[in-house]
Amino acid sequence: MSAGSGPIVLAFGVFDGVHRGHQRLFQALHDLARRYVARSAALFFDPFPKSVLAPASAPRMLCSRAEKISLLQQAGIQEPICFPFDHSIAALSPQEFLEQYIFSAYDLAAFCVGADWRFGRGNCGDAELLQRLAAEHGIPTSIVPPLWHNGAPISSTRIRAAIAAGRLSEAAAMLGRPYCLQGVVSRGLGLAGEKLHCPTANIANPLQQLPPYGVYAAWTRLLPETEPHPGIVYIGDAPTIRSESSSAVIIELHLFSFSGDLYNHTVSVQPLEFLRPSRKFSSREELARQIACDIKQAKQIIAGHSGDNPGR
Repeated sequence: MSAGSGPIVLAFGVFDGVHRGHQRLFQALHDLARRYVARSAALFFDPFPKSVLAPASAPRMLCSRAEKISLLQQAGIQEPICFPFDHSIAALSPQEFLEQYIFSAYDLAAFCVGADWRFGRGNCGDAELLQRLAAEHGIPTSIVPPLWHNGAPISSTRIRAAIAAGRLSEAAAMLGRPYCLQGVVSRGLGLAGEKLHCPTANIANPLQQLPPYGVYAAWTRLLPETEPHPGIVYIGDAPTIRSESSSAVIIELHLFSFSGDLYNHTVSVQPLEFLRPSRKFSSREELARQIACDIKQAKQIIAGHSGDNPGR
């Protein structure tokens, strides 16, 4: 988007997960857009800055770039701006970043940022600095306080921690929607259908934050469809059927009473309830018997969730 696209009110953020705290920010953004007769825009860096600067300690994400853009649009953002992040951008001071890439690039009516927003080399810039620098260009800045939940501000970090600990209802309360895994169905080992009599589809999702390893009852949607399909999902390293030297995480999905071809479809999987942890069985036959029990238990659980609103 260029300066010729008309005035915008611009929000900065990571917007990972587009959670309720972000949605509060967007409410203020939309109010400003109406006041200044401008379009709403949200700029986020991609890839996630820490994955460039400190990849070994970078967190898993709550959503992919494509999902983030979709969620921003669902939140009413008219211009999602994906800004490429690399070491050259990281080396810029706050002033250099704004002068080189923001003030001269867009027709700015106002800025809108969260109170905890940081930018520039070493995260030395904050919302107050943005407000001062923008004022020198005659651009007002609205600083929005965080939204709190259970005694602390909602943040992507808190949501990741809740998911990693298996507290999916807590994560959903902060997200403002159920937690879902999203990815493209790919071909896996092919062992589950042949050896375990339980045809499965593997979901390629190397970057999203995962809940604890194990088996879950789940709703699944084939995007962009909205109809949910009941099933189970396994998350783990499949120690019974894979080499002990393989520690790569797999996400395997089995849908009940589904006969279509899932390969290359993008799916959204909502874990409903944890059934059991991942473990190594003494044989594939023992694993097959356990899977049959998992399916029976999952069907009972999903029947009790039939009135829920699955997915997002």
